[in-house]
Amino acid sequence: MLPFQIKICGLTNVADTRWACQCGADAIGLNFYSKSKRFVDSDQATAIAEEIDRFNQRQDDETDVQKIRVLKVGVFVEMPVVELLEIADRHSLDGIQLHGDEEPSVVKKIRSGLSQNGQHCFLIRAIRSLPKELSIEQESKQETARLAAEIASWTEVGADFVLLDAAMPGEYGGTGKVIDIANISNLKSEIPLVLAGGLTPSNVAEAIQESGLSAVDVASGVESSAGRKDRGKVKEFIQLAMKSFRGMA
Repeated sequence: MLPFQIKICGLTNVADTRWACQCGADAIGLNFYSKSKRFVDSDQATAIAEEIDRFNQRQDDETDVQKIRVLKVGVFVEMPVVELLEIADRHSLDGIQLHGDEEPSVVKKIRSGLSQNGQHCFLIRAIRSLPKELSIEQESKQETARLAAEIASWTEVGADFVLLDAAMPGEYGGTGKVIDIANISNLKSEIPLVLAGGLTPSNVAEAIQESGLSAVDVASGVESSAGRKDRGKVKEFIQLAMKSFRGMA
């Protein structure tokens, strides 16, 4: 079972983070890939993590509200394991998301390092699929088979979840490209899948219904500019996703 359903990724400031938490996001993604438009340095990440911790503490103090614990997820692209573990420890991350071209063998190293640090993080592996406009009908079975094989390889080494994102050359997420959901609906996986890739308030409900998945991840689809969230879009996205998930229950 996934520890979250709605992840807002690529937060770069405290104000956007506070708003996403208040709107009902249950996971926040912090991007530690230095070449990303949504990269956060140590000071930015500390401020955002502290805001999430304050929100969670207020939730614990309030007895008359439905409690939502917001999780902190670090997004990494081929970062040396020693550095990744240091960041995870410094910001008390709840989850680690591998979004580059890492090999499955890295999971064992990360698990070992976390254990030595006395820290537990769930591990998400991002797998990139063809965006809808590049998916050719006669190749869909091949793409589904490729995705299934890659998911199986990461399942075997102990990844907790797989995030399905749209593939674009030279890009590691946040492309705004819509994934071909037809490929996803045919996938079989032993671990939970998270839907990403081109999600927006206008398509999230349909994407949840068509894919049948129980968690979504969004970055560019709720932005006014790279790294800056649009408050109206964030609120609408979360509300529509929540409604869709309730309808699946």
